[in-house]
Amino acid sequence: MKQFLTVLLALAAGYMLWRWYDGEALSEGDGTVHLQSEHEHFHMHVDLPPGMEIRPGDTLEIVTVPDLPGGRTQGEITYPSRVRLFQASWLKRNLIKRSSMLEINELVEHP
Repeated sequence: MKQFLTVLLALAAGYMLWRWYDGEALSEGDGTVHLQSEHEHFHMHVDLPPGMEIRPGDTLEIVTVPDLPGGRTQGEITYPSRVRLFQASWLKRNLIKRSSMLEINELVEHP
């Protein structure tokens, strides 16, 4: 019985840790998208609404995508779009920061 309770508590703690890691907060607003998509080049920049900031682990969703003939622009186009920012949990943000620092250290240390 004691072993069963230990396993049950470990599973509950693992589930709660996963829920904490996987938690997100949603922010929405109107942004401006600058898009350049040509044969050799793809570039996109989004001007976010005031007060909205992307941090490590966050995901930005651009709701509106223009209909481009052939999937290419002739230079840069600018258009308004609704944007959704899914903000990562504190745990996920810090794990991503720390793992990124490890990757940078590996790149610097190896010739």
